[in-house]
Amino acid sequence: MRQFVGFFLFACMLILLGSSSQHHSEAAPSPQLPRPHLGYGIHVAPYAGGGDPALIDRLQMDWVKLYEPFQIRLYDDKKILFRMDFGWPSDWNQFRIDARNRILELNALGVDAIEVHNEPNLRIEWPRGPNPAEYVQMLQVVYTEIKAINPSIIVVSAGLAPTVDSARSMNDLTFARQMFELGAGDYFDAFGYHPYGFNAPPEQEPSPDVLNFRRVELIRDLMVEYKLENKQIWLTEFGWLRNPAEDGVSCSPSDPQLREFVWMQVDGQTQADYIVRAYDFADRYWTWAGPTFLWNLNWSLLPVEALSPCNHMRWFSLLNSRGQPTIAFNRVAVMERRPAQLAPEMSLVANAMTVEVGQSCLGIVQVGQFEVQNVGYPGEFEVDILPAVSFSGPQVFVEPTSAEIGDVVRVYADTTGLTPGLYIIYVNAQTTIAGRRVSQTLEGYVIVSTSFSACQ
Repeated sequence: MRQFVGFFLFACMLILLGSSSQHHSEAAPSPQLPRPHLGYGIHVAPYAGGGDPALIDRLQMDWVKLYEPFQIRLYDDKKILFRMDFGWPSDWNQFRIDARNRILELNALGVDAIEVHNEPNLRIEWPRGPNPAEYVQMLQVVYTEIKAINPSIIVVSAGLAPTVDSARSMNDLTFARQMFELGAGDYFDAFGYHPYGFNAPPEQEPSPDVLNFRRVELIRDLMVEYKLENKQIWLTEFGWLRNPAEDGVSCSPSDPQLREFVWMQVDGQTQADYIVRAYDFADRYWTWAGPTFLWNLNWSLLPVEALSPCNHMRWFSLLNSRGQPTIAFNRVAVMERRPAQLAPEMSLVANAMTVEVGQSCLGIVQVGQFEVQNVGYPGEFEVDILPAVSFSGPQVFVEPTSAEIGDVVRVYADTTGLTPGLYIIYVNAQTTIAGRRVSQTLEGYVIVSTSFSACQ
């Protein structure tokens, strides 16, 4: 999380920390849990101790977020989100070649998802100064290269930092809106965001002038506004900052590595409680959220030559400075969880699927059509289209009888010999996804009318 350095120089004085009175329907009480949709992940530092895969197993994580290719082999039983950072290119042709070579390596190593850069709304991560147009330009190129190599790799846009406008940052809501205006939605499978909790409980209401965990709901509102509601938001960094004093480390509030983060500190018990409550909240209410990554496991164990003892990144870790599990580690290890399956999801998008025909002009008519869509993770599937047999209604048939993602299926009915009335027809769509048989049924209506106008 080097990206956090300097990101809140003025934030503690500009941000309202009290609860907002604004109510969001996203968090309305739910009578029952939605189907599983989260993934459970954590960041692992590449050049520190404490990255033992057994620790990831103890935490019951199904995802890890990694930074260096050599890490990938260590976690071959986990799903991998890999962060690819880029500098602004002086030669776009060379940039494409370099990006392609990196993607080929990652694909060979079996990564599941790639996050394209990190927090581009911060100057420290985008030294030219935050610029949504530049980021979208880069995202488009990298997305295109990834999909050309392996369409099943999930492309996640760079997680945005929750922040305010300053000389060193652009408001995350403004940055996201400009991305969507520029068509960025065509170049990611999931939108990346970093819903840090700061020093507030995870249930605190969101508001444009508040930095807190639920601020991501405002990003979701933007995605709905720009008709991107079918894409998930991946929470690619989040957490709470533990007070270094709990490990016997004395850090001055004026320490340059910590001073902008002192106001975020909570004790270890609170850190643990907030993390577990945050996961539960996201599971219950954010059906649009996907894999969720804690920041971090083991930045606490980086050598002091690489990271100051008082650097804020150490104190988000779930291992303490001696490599021992924190309270948060132990709470996360035993918390209830409902991991989602990494798989495509079939959806049938239909028009009205209703036709009216006059009794004097019976015959074969088109009832409607539907498109086969994938609203889950990237992947392919083939669908068998099977009209239901009716003994009293019209004979139904479809073209084509087998479809893939993006195909349009036309539905016809033979009304010959029918008497006036309403006839309900059914079309079944069946496929196998990740070894599981999936079926959906569409309903349509055929109206045989005595009205002459129905023949027109």
